[in-house]
Amino acid sequence: MNAELYFIGALLAFAGGAFSFYFYAVSNHRILYSQWWVPRVCQLDLAECVSIIKTKYGEIFGIQNALSGTIFLIAYGFALMGVPMRLIPEFVPFVMGAFTIIIGLYLVYGLFKLKTVCPICITVHVLNVVIFSLQLI
Repeated sequence: MNAELYFIGALLAFAGGAFSFYFYAVSNHRILYSQWWVPRVCQLDLAECVSIIKTKYGEIFGIQNALSGTIFLIAYGFALMGVPMRLIPEFVPFVMGAFTIIIGLYLVYGLFKLKTVCPICITVHVLNVVIFSLQLI
């Protein structure tokens, strides 16, 4: 993968981290759901999206998914940026990406099982698939 694709992947990871932070902050009543920087199509449906938090699919390893996703995606973005600068070996973001796909499959299954359509969740999962796919080029 060339340097430009790593940087594009990093930008997408940072965007995913921002969306995860948005979910976390809204669900914990830190910010309002209507934010100018979140596209309307991605904005939370308070009734459906926030209800996910109270299910077994809302946490992994005892931490709310939105919080762990925020931290993870920011770290993922830095790892992707570090590869072309020869600070991080290529396998590190690759393993991180594979992890996002595995966890994402479980979380999408949870959305399906709960019969919930959460635009922000789907957006972040799509971003993860795109970022991982860029690493396969």
